[in-house]
Amino acid sequence: MEVHHHSHKPKNWKEYITEFLMLFCAVSMGFIAENIREKHIENERSEELMHAFIMDVKENQKHLDSLIENNKRMSDYYETLTFKHGFGNEPIDLIDLSNTLDLWMYRFVNKKTIFEQMKSTGALRYIQDKKILEAILKYEENADLVEIRSMENETNHYITEFRPALAKILPLSFFKYKNDDYLENVTKHDTLFHPGRYKNYKLYASEIKKEIETTKLTPEQMKTLGKIWYAREEKIWVGLRFQMELRDQGAALLKLIEPKYQH
Repeated sequence: MEVHHHSHKPKNWKEYITEFLMLFCAVSMGFIAENIREKHIENERSEELMHAFIMDVKENQKHLDSLIENNKRMSDYYETLTFKHGFGNEPIDLIDLSNTLDLWMYRFVNKKTIFEQMKSTGALRYIQDKKILEAILKYEENADLVEIRSMENETNHYITEFRPALAKILPLSFFKYKNDDYLENVTKHDTLFHPGRYKNYKLYASEIKKEIETTKLTPEQMKTLGKIWYAREEKIWVGLRFQMELRDQGAALLKLIEPKYQH
């Protein structure tokens, strides 16, 4: 039995080129489509992160508003005490001073959760606008510096110098004394945290009041207090200046990025 083999006509070079071009186009289109898809995902992720970053900056702005208001008040207060006790000869009313002296410590903490996430995951590369990227990096750098100054400049001075200096001059009754208005406004929440504080205060209220009323500071002690008030005011003022600059920078940053990411 005779077997017939089907013969195939050899392809010419044009057909090979055509097939190559079709294969090349198919691979290229697939590559382009994948790039478009990845770009779309990156843009979406970038917008999500920027929306969250904007919220962090706004939280910083609220914190700075409150901090600046408090520090302005305290700066003015300590400056008044500096002149009054540093150069005035009138006796210091320790009850009045105890009622008005703010012994709380206020400091700035940079809220940067999203920025750290963007930095650690490499998501900062999603930000194509170089002006926005530079503004974000500069803002975070300055925010960190303000936080460091708040901690190292103000808080360290408060803990290591300000409070110890007061403790050397002022009697214990100065720190424990509470006026009648304060005691009347004690809430249940306060008594839960300090269940024995107000009970003990009632037991020794007369002795505390007697000591603070009869304690008289010497002219030398008053001069020393004047120096203490000055050092405190100076630390607050330096921090306040940088806090105000950061708040202005934050407002400018929001003005730059919000229009682009507001949808």
